[in-house]
Amino acid sequence: MSQQSQNLKVLLSLCDSGMCPTLYTDSLGRVFVQGSKLASGTRTELGVPENEEVVEIAPELIEFLRSSVVCAIR
Repeated sequence: MSQQSQNLKVLLSLCDSGMCPTLYTDSLGRVFVQGSKLASGTRTELGVPENEEVVEIAPELIEFLRSSVVCAIR
């Protein structure tokens, strides 16, 4: 995936402050997630590469994605 700045559009945000779980999409249909990072010790245990990140995803965001996929299939 390109590291260039994308024009991201908010699909769903769980608050108005911008400091909360959020789903974004870009013009290519890719989905990006904003969430809390894992603790560095846990990242190390999992062996997550430096150029990747693992974030916590709120259940509400997963449910939104599920319902979006079901609606798109119908």
